[in-house]
Amino acid sequence: MTTSHPWPKFCRYCGAALPPGEPRFCIECGGDVAPHDAPAPAVPAAEPPPPPSRAARAGRTPKGRPAPTVRLGNAGVEQSVIGGTVQLPTSGAIPPGLWVLDEPPGPDAVMAIYAPLRAVVGGWSGLVGKGWQSDGSQDQPDGRAIFRFSAAIEWFPAPGCGEGLRLRARIGAESRAKEGRERRGFRYLAHHDAPMSLLEAVWVGPDGEVRPDMPLPQVQIMAPPRVPRFSDYDERVADMPEAEAELWARGGQTTGLHQLFGAYPPTQEHTPAGRGVVLTPVGRFENQLRGLIPQGIINFGSGERFRVRLERPYTCDLAAWKRQIRQIRAEARDLGMAMEAEPAAEWWLDRNGYDGLILTKTQSRYQASRAVIVFRRSQIVHVVGG
Repeated sequence: MTTSHPWPKFCRYCGAALPPGEPRFCIECGGDVAPHDAPAPAVPAAEPPPPPSRAARAGRTPKGRPAPTVRLGNAGVEQSVIGGTVQLPTSGAIPPGLWVLDEPPGPDAVMAIYAPLRAVVGGWSGLVGKGWQSDGSQDQPDGRAIFRFSAAIEWFPAPGCGEGLRLRARIGAESRAKEGRERRGFRYLAHHDAPMSLLEAVWVGPDGEVRPDMPLPQVQIMAPPRVPRFSDYDERVADMPEAEAELWARGGQTTGLHQLFGAYPPTQEHTPAGRGVVLTPVGRFENQLRGLIPQGIINFGSGERFRVRLERPYTCDLAAWKRQIRQIRAEARDLGMAMEAEPAAEWWLDRNGYDGLILTKTQSRYQASRAVIVFRRSQIVHVVGG
């Protein structure tokens, strides 16, 4: 007998609309959205891919093994080596804005360019309209299709250096089966081969003229700095009695009881600070309802309560944070990282040593005067008992 498994229309983690059919992952947050009792899909034998280009061969990583990482001068966290004409054993690549010599890079130099990727659970995602554009599709004999995407990226030297030359590169990515058409993008796990390669590169002079006479350097595609967040840590929210939880929270700069803005147990969501979890102070709505509805009609109960411990949060009002995000993205672009708001926020907060975000004047978004955004499960405890 065949059992019908109703497929959700929205992601259970972030609420994003899902494509038609039976998608198994959300392209927005990477969460597994298949029904818990749904059988695993049958995976057909893959068509042998065409021989990869030299650029693609250089960036291969054996499946099941961690992708190599390097440290570059403009980030405080490791960055993944994901493709290009070389595969770096060390942090020898030159990111945009950090070439300080008068002459431009030669053919032996290695330039680092950043792919417009977004960190999701266990990997990375690239979306049309978020740095990528669609480059069409190609039908395969098995009825599936390969969907192609490309992104234009520019490498540049430090101001007044490198004769003002800029390297314009175009990178490509592929997505197989129907997901490329439905998701308008691609997703891959951090420990798998990145479906990206360098398509072309050319030097451009200060006057905007192409310089075909200039020898090209080696190019390394890098993932943006991946700041460890909620789903990257193997942690759980601890249960703690009220008195003990209050004492624990005194080590931070947040006071009072809080409640999850989302569902319990807490799961990673997209917030103004990137990946994390939002909590709001307890009391506002309960006090309003208690003043309108007698306790005998509705049992308000205590609900799930939490204590929060942030030792160095960044604090501002919601409107000021939106202005700050614009400055952060401009700062990232100056370093060659044209990131969207959320990954840029993650990078900037980590770079400046902040372990959380406290927003005030958040009534319009969170129906509370204040919202606390934590980046790890270990920053909150679940209050139990009386």
